[in-house]
Amino acid sequence: MRLIPESPRSRSRTLAFLVAAIATAVFWRTAYPTITWWDSSEYSLAAGTLGVMAAPASLLLTLLGWPLAHLPLGPSPARVLNLFAGVLAAVTVLLVYVLAMRLLRVQRNGEADPGAAPMVGAALGALTFAFGPTLWEHAVKFTPYVLTVVFTGLILFVLLRWWERAEHPSAWRWLALLGLLFGLDFSVHRTNALLIPGALAWILFRYPETVGTVRAWLGGVGGLVAGLAVQLLVMPIAAISSSPLSLNDLSTFSGFWSYISLEQRGGGFLVQLFPRNAPFWSVQVADFARVLGSNVLHLGGAAGILGALPAIAAVGGLVVLWRNDRRLAYAFAAMLFLQMAATVLYFNIPAQYFRSFDRHYLPVLMPIAILGAYGMAAAMRAVARAMVTPSSRMLAAAAALVLVLIPMGQLIRNWPAQDASRNYVTRDFATNTLETLPPNAILFTAGDNDTFPLLYVQELEGVRHDVTIINVSLANLPTFARQLQRREPSFPLAMTRAERAAWLARDSSVTALTIPVTGTAESLGLPPGTAHPSSITIHVKPRYGKMFPAEITVLDIVRTNNWRRPLCFALTLGPEGMEWLQPYGRPDGLFWRIVPLAEPRTDETLLRKNLLSLSRYRGYADARVTLDRFSTQIGMLYHFALQPLLAADQARGDLGRCREDRTALEVKVPLERLALPAEMRESIGRSCAG
Repeated sequence: MRLIPESPRSRSRTLAFLVAAIATAVFWRTAYPTITWWDSSEYSLAAGTLGVMAAPASLLLTLLGWPLAHLPLGPSPARVLNLFAGVLAAVTVLLVYVLAMRLLRVQRNGEADPGAAPMVGAALGALTFAFGPTLWEHAVKFTPYVLTVVFTGLILFVLLRWWERAEHPSAWRWLALLGLLFGLDFSVHRTNALLIPGALAWILFRYPETVGTVRAWLGGVGGLVAGLAVQLLVMPIAAISSSPLSLNDLSTFSGFWSYISLEQRGGGFLVQLFPRNAPFWSVQVADFARVLGSNVLHLGGAAGILGALPAIAAVGGLVVLWRNDRRLAYAFAAMLFLQMAATVLYFNIPAQYFRSFDRHYLPVLMPIAILGAYGMAAAMRAVARAMVTPSSRMLAAAAALVLVLIPMGQLIRNWPAQDASRNYVTRDFATNTLETLPPNAILFTAGDNDTFPLLYVQELEGVRHDVTIINVSLANLPTFARQLQRREPSFPLAMTRAERAAWLARDSSVTALTIPVTGTAESLGLPPGTAHPSSITIHVKPRYGKMFPAEITVLDIVRTNNWRRPLCFALTLGPEGMEWLQPYGRPDGLFWRIVPLAEPRTDETLLRKNLLSLSRYRGYADARVTLDRFSTQIGMLYHFALQPLLAADQARGDLGRCREDRTALEVKVPLERLALPAEMRESIGRSCAG
């Protein structure tokens, strides 16, 4: 029995299957068990609720994820979606192998058998890409960025197939497929539009007569229009969706155009080449180079010099391509250069931006990975030939070992940082917040990471459906109040459009409003027997010179609610986030609760229960869990939330209880894991000093 298939096609398919299987196994083993920060929570929520996110969103990812999120598999929908991300990433790795082998075939003029050695080399190159930090980071969580790079691979495959048949009368069909992919990518995340200049250069290098062919234009433009038309699906989806994400008015084509042109983010599809938001070379190009370096040219660490070999393989691949087919090499280099230039020019990142742009650079890594896999295929072929000569056999064996170690080096170097299999930090934060809120609370939040994780566990895992979450940034959308009442008809909002317009037109003067206080001490969140006033007076003053829609919405809720539902503000908003309600905010854990007493005393029993009994902090004390910057910030937030309890302990003179409370949280959220400045750690350490 032969273990290795004899036919070249069977050998190649077997290796392709192994590459995909190995990549999938690694991605699944290291996948997040649940949601994480930023896009993971929002896209998981969109898939589970069929929500129309803020543009540019990813309609295709939502449609692909929606049935998966409702399969009765795994402990949570997010887990299933994260595993699906691993499959998509494995498809990307498979495409690297296929395209490297296709380059070999183009240069053999269609000959079928490249030999087993180049196949092994291409497989090693594909796995090198798989275990790079950027692809791996997004292969373990449900976001659109892996689907984007799948489309990058498909676009490159179509370009290469067109190259083979450029002069054939049927070549226009490949251009039609190319246009379709570019159009469909508009419903993924649009990043591959930056590949269009490179694709045009590719066509001109191979067969410039194509631009004068009517059939080619009709095919390309027709495919593009067909792909773009898929985006129209957001209109009926928005009309029927009850998702908390569906806040855009897409009932008209003007609303649809506002949505797809990114008007809420600045309009014009965010094309702003000049002025630059930061120094071009020292910030923007340097940031791009940083990501390239971390993936293909990384010296030091556990992998040592092996971290530089992916770059050597890619450069070697381009050199070999140039020696074998100069026109194809020029086309590939021109396409890659234009893609890189368009990426840096379009994203125009600001200096010290709060979030990495690594995810947007992922499509550029795809053609580099193909060159690397092609270079390793050529190197392995040279090794196989050297094996025939006895005098070169030892050196060839050493070279083969080095090639095998390249993906192993990537795996060793990146595994600790990319292994997210024990990371529950985000879900715990969401449940810690929701499950400690009073019944039927209205919670005001600040941004993505204190909103979407909470909405995810609420909508898809059934945690605290009684709570209404209001993101104050989203509350500035013109349709927010209307959409909120559409989902919750009984929600306490009563202002008419005329009243809202009147508040919007007010100047920056202070307006005193008296709010009657009704209810028992218990319903108001006060200790039993506590006397409360019959009313409180709030002094409404715009924070930025005029009233914003979100401020008017908060004011409307305060007046209409009449203390029927507890009003709470997330700590992530900061004390100023409560605005004119700040004197009435009482720290109850990860939120302030508004009570009808000015400067209310800390409820020690409730605060201790919420932070030290009900909350979970999985991952913070586990050295095997890599904490990103935002996770450490949330860890600091937990310690900040504890400070009122420690202050109350000290005020009573109970320093022993103060140290006990402080230690209880430090064991669960160790300060040394939060990368705190030394002076801040010392300040926390002095919090229970006598």
